[in-house]
Amino acid sequence: MLLRKLLITSGIVVLLSACATTPDHPARDVTDRNEVEVRDSAAQLYLVEPLPADQNLEFELLQLTELLYKAELDDEQRAQLLHRRAMTFDYLGLPTLALVDINQALELKPGMAEAYHSLGIYYAQAGEYQGAFEAFDSVIELQPDHEFVYLNRGLAAYYNGQYELALGDFADYYFQEPSDPFRVIWHYFAAYQLNPGRAYEQLTEQWEFADGNAWGQMILRFLVGEIDDETLVMAAFENASDQRELAYKLCEAYFYLGKVAAQQGLYYQAMNYFKLSLSTNVFPYLEHRYARTELNRVRDQLRVQ
Repeated sequence: MLLRKLLITSGIVVLLSACATTPDHPARDVTDRNEVEVRDSAAQLYLVEPLPADQNLEFELLQLTELLYKAELDDEQRAQLLHRRAMTFDYLGLPTLALVDINQALELKPGMAEAYHSLGIYYAQAGEYQGAFEAFDSVIELQPDHEFVYLNRGLAAYYNGQYELALGDFADYYFQEPSDPFRVIWHYFAAYQLNPGRAYEQLTEQWEFADGNAWGQMILRFLVGEIDDETLVMAAFENASDQRELAYKLCEAYFYLGKVAAQQGLYYQAMNYFKLSLSTNVFPYLEHRYARTELNRVRDQLRVQ
């Protein structure tokens, strides 16, 4: 359920009517269709103004660049600054420039675990899974207690179709902090690929105890069927303190709404949700990183129908 390019002012709520029946025809290109996806109740897609570029990050980028060109630095210091600039590029939605800095940082400091972790994320996002696994394995070798490496290696395995490996990594990540709802969510998605019924049983056993994040708990309530699509989206609007926080919440909400729509075979609706997630411009969130991957997976499903 997520994305698109729409011109909208802050706070305006727009209702999109786009649901549908798929005729009994062979596969067709998703860009050439007249059918409309039908659901028991039409999906209401509420839009948020995309996040603008953060001026503080732009100033930080200028300062880091100036230091890299003008300051006298040893290899350790230059590698650290390059990685910091890479993360700034990343937050501004400039992944190619970030990747260049990450590789330069690793040339200067080959044992830099955080740079390998960033490299693995970029390889996974680009679909270069073997490179991602090698980078994440380097992180584990250099820093076995890294907080997020099992999450991100699990994501690489998940999107490469290696669901048992993904489930193992997501389990390791989950047991580090079972109260984190997002750890429950990803364990569920990997388990669903192997045994949907058992995955749902585990989800219903775990979700109430995963109360370490109130917003994540709302997403879990949706996944177990306690609330519907519209209630989840409206909760984002009601509980956000400003437009920035609203964009963060909707980036996540639309992504997980899209995941569930795709599981239910509501492919056009899923595509809308993934597009909505992308439109928030919340570049650092994994939901934004993988929304395009999910969008392409849905398109592949439609082509083989």
